[in-house]
Amino acid sequence: MPRRTVSGVTDILDHFDGRLPRPVAAEIARLRAENERLLRLLELTREQAALPRPAQSGFFEAPPGLVHGGSTPEEKVAFFGALFAARTDVYALRYYNRRTGKAGWVPAMRGGFRKGVPHGERDYLPLNAEVLAAHLSGKTHIGLYPLLDGDTCW
Repeated sequence: MPRRTVSGVTDILDHFDGRLPRPVAAEIARLRAENERLLRLLELTREQAALPRPAQSGFFEAPPGLVHGGSTPEEKVAFFGALFAARTDVYALRYYNRRTGKAGWVPAMRGGFRKGVPHGERDYLPLNAEVLAAHLSGKTHIGLYPLLDGDTCW
């Protein structure tokens, strides 16, 4: 027997097709009337009292908006950038040293990371849509710095 997905009580009730025992039908009618009374008391419409939409739409009712399989690559990159918000003035690159077997993360810098360069002389590369697209397509492996100015984060 195939499994049925049930999304709510209404789906279960529809399965019974009006053949509910009388006490169960009476209780459902009483609960529906109570729901209507509470909606009026709270001055809510059915839409306002409805179950929340999928989580993604809760996060992105503003730009970049909903993203789906038919979205453009640019929209998907914008969605990823908004979902994993971080500093945009710097990002990290993963490295692996075959000779020593060591791996880790270094700030992305123009000309590559060089040990011993004073902080004030480092030319960090900014995190942008092109970098995110390269990460999402597997061309590079980046890390984000979530700590913002003022020691806050998203």
